[in-house]
Amino acid sequence: MTARFFSFGLTVLLVSWALKIPSVGDQPESPQPGKPAKIRNIVLMIGDGMGIAHLTLARLHKGRLAMEEAENFGLSATSSLNAFVTDSSASATALGTGYLIQNGVVGQHPNGKTVKTILEYAEEKGLWTGVVVTCRVTHATPASMATHVSSRGSEDDIALQLSQKDLEVIFGGGWDKFLPRRIESVRAGSGEASGARGIFTAVEPERQSDRTPSRGQLLEHPRPLIDAAGSPYGGRKDGKNLLKEMASRGYRSIRTAGELATITLGPPGKVIGLFHSEAMPPAREGRSPSLVAMTHSALSILSQSPQGFFLMVEGSQIDWGAHQNSADYAMTEAADFDDAVGEVFRFLKESRLLQETLVVITADHETGGLSINPHPQLAFGFEAKWTTKGHTGIPVPVFSAGPASDRFAGFQSHAEIGRKLIEGLLDRKLVWDYPGSKAASPATASSSTGK
Repeated sequence: MTARFFSFGLTVLLVSWALKIPSVGDQPESPQPGKPAKIRNIVLMIGDGMGIAHLTLARLHKGRLAMEEAENFGLSATSSLNAFVTDSSASATALGTGYLIQNGVVGQHPNGKTVKTILEYAEEKGLWTGVVVTCRVTHATPASMATHVSSRGSEDDIALQLSQKDLEVIFGGGWDKFLPRRIESVRAGSGEASGARGIFTAVEPERQSDRTPSRGQLLEHPRPLIDAAGSPYGGRKDGKNLLKEMASRGYRSIRTAGELATITLGPPGKVIGLFHSEAMPPAREGRSPSLVAMTHSALSILSQSPQGFFLMVEGSQIDWGAHQNSADYAMTEAADFDDAVGEVFRFLKESRLLQETLVVITADHETGGLSINPHPQLAFGFEAKWTTKGHTGIPVPVFSAGPASDRFAGFQSHAEIGRKLIEGLLDRKLVWDYPGSKAASPATASSSTGK
């Protein structure tokens, strides 16, 4: 592949995304005559850190992307309330609530007032809800869909709030935030430490559980927290067993790919699947279950809702590969995320749900300042170049399909995306005001009865 040919191919790729030129094999469903279908279901898919260059690498890796099936393409600005370059919690909150907030905060205005999320709106409306991620389910993006804390680092508090919510599906990693620390009883021998009747307790030392790379440092994936008897344990210091508390409210807890494969065989019920004590392994290391498998199971459960559903799926580790400036890591995670996009489209088509399901695929921000430059001396005639190991303010892609998906075409902010999602879910306009304004409270219904 010559550098000139690659440059031409990249140009055609971007133009085709913008104009939606169909490729051979495209068979979009024809719109039904009459009134457009209302939005019954919403699938929001977030590629953490995913920019156009990351998708270009994924396309080179796997061929045409599944997300290119979407009918509409646009771009999104991603700044937060207090910074041009956002972090994941502020941006995910914008996507999930329609409000700009400060970096590092989850679901709260600067004055501490909480902002209702699309997942919470969906719950109020009687929809079934779920989140599927490859990071810990208490990480910034999933947390911003359902919880409210002043610091994204308060993951024990986030886990507590999640455990008290009413989601039908929670899939990802991070059982360490839901289970107490291990305490072992050890009998003291002669001359050793002693306590009452020669017994003392040994508390499992605290582990660093945040696997998100810092300034490009990728940590070796840790072993899961499982004791000698094969039982999982965690890192909570308050002694709470949140999974046990959730079980008392009807949740089934699973932690293996085998259990996931059978979860849909019986009648639908609430399920929390935590498949690692921390984040799940990268796709290139054989993540199990895969993001595709988790997405399929989530859709299989949620699609049985009599009122509709809301599902958020995150390709969490695209961002981590970019923080490390690893083209291979970022590329394989972006390709893995696109495989999950393909599974969503396949499931919706086969279940005849595509006409009533809005699918929006975007990113919370770009990570790494990635560009793809000509390099005739390399095998494929190009090289991936990074400008930073942090986030950038580069706009990110937006793909959309289904009812009202044309509203997400063109240029917009991530907060606008959030507002369009919520108004589409509720089928009415809302008033969007910040605390301290003279107008109505945030996201109250306007006098308008239609969209």
